[in-house]
Amino acid sequence: MAIKLIALDIDGTIVDGDNNVSPANEKAIKEAMSKGIQIALVTGRHRRGTKKVQDTLGLDMKKTPLVINNGAIVYLGEDIVWKDFLSADEADEVINFATKIPGVATTVFQPDHIQLHCSLTLDRDWVIDRLEVFEMSCSKVVDNPDELIREDVAKIMLITEGSEKALEILQMWPEKLSHLKYARSYPYICEINSSTCDKGRGLKVLCEKLGISPEEVLAVGDGESDVPMLAFAKNAVFVRHGDYLPELPPHVRVTPEGCHHEGAAWAITNTIFGS
Repeated sequence: MAIKLIALDIDGTIVDGDNNVSPANEKAIKEAMSKGIQIALVTGRHRRGTKKVQDTLGLDMKKTPLVINNGAIVYLGEDIVWKDFLSADEADEVINFATKIPGVATTVFQPDHIQLHCSLTLDRDWVIDRLEVFEMSCSKVVDNPDELIREDVAKIMLITEGSEKALEILQMWPEKLSHLKYARSYPYICEINSSTCDKGRGLKVLCEKLGISPEEVLAVGDGESDVPMLAFAKNAVFVRHGDYLPELPPHVRVTPEGCHHEGAAWAITNTIFGS
């Protein structure tokens, strides 16, 4: 069955660590678009954080389907067609847990705003600079975690000092929060969503709205948070970064080593163009 939709993660899949799209990825995505294949961005970012990628690829900000905040919000054009947020109590529990850990920045995502709290030992300016590289400017930076918003929270992202700290957080995750979705998107970043929220469900909602079947979807991602969308799409590619691979469904193909800056291009070329 012909591919009608390519669902693309952004960070580590389309762009590098400086938010730049590689020439190979840009060429392959534009070639697919020229064949009439629709592009959807399925990302942990908020909507504003997709602008540079959309501009580079020639996508229309007012028309491109978006699954953002790991599936918490689905946009069709200007319209929100799906929301799956943390409850206020859940957001409060996560914030109270995370902000007590040294070396952790707690970022709270709402549909139009991001708030930030940095615990001691973490360089706040470094965190803010990294967020801004990826077009995720903070609306508010707070010293007191009680000032962080608890309402209408799409996602909470924890930025750590390194991969060991991120793994430590997941290993010490409280039992009372075990029903929530929590995974690493980058080795040093943990992302928390509601118990029913993930990229697979968001992509499923989008495909139902568009009248597209899983057999007509190619999904490409590179992180643990991408696994649910790779499981949903019947054509799926995991972009390898180093030796680590999460547990993947049997149908998911993995890019060769050394292909991490051209992973989307590899997936499109080998799935759609047959070479």
